[in-house]
Amino acid sequence: MAAYVVAPTALASSFQSSITEEAAKRGIAAEDAYALLPPTRTYTDAEIRKVLAENGVEAVLIINVGDTGVVKEYAGTFFQGQYSGSTDVGGTVTRNGNFSNVSLAGTTSGTMTATATPMHRYSRQTVFRARLVDPATARNLWVGSGEVSAGGKLFVGNGSSASNSVSAIFDDLRSKKIIGGTS
Repeated sequence: MAAYVVAPTALASSFQSSITEEAAKRGIAAEDAYALLPPTRTYTDAEIRKVLAENGVEAVLIINVGDTGVVKEYAGTFFQGQYSGSTDVGGTVTRNGNFSNVSLAGTTSGTMTATATPMHRYSRQTVFRARLVDPATARNLWVGSGEVSAGGKLFVGNGSSASNSVSAIFDDLRSKKIIGGTS
């Protein structure tokens, strides 16, 4: 198998090493497509097929990681206020047996100062699309998609998110009997 990963550099490296590890666990040899076909020039379709055939590549896994940017979500409003003032109350209590009747009258005056601040949380939605292609016919053998864990205002993809994504890809390929091996 050859793997071609299109992603930000650090995440692409993490995906590539995860593919190599996950394939090895399942008894599959996985090569980095860039090692077989360095991006130093443009290759014809015939040249690509020839290089893949010479290297015994039976399938090409293409993973494209896309980033939707920062997603801003409303998380509620924070309300804070202060009141200062005075109250003047007067009243009467009239007792009639076991019952009391209370009558109150009063005035209040004061000032309240308050602020209401909307709160937002920021996240990134980072998804990947993957497909397994037969290099001899260019036919899609499998197509899948998923999410990569990322967070913060700056894109952060880490090794565990790439590993989890790649593991899910290989598990799906195995469950659909496209590849053999155990996990």
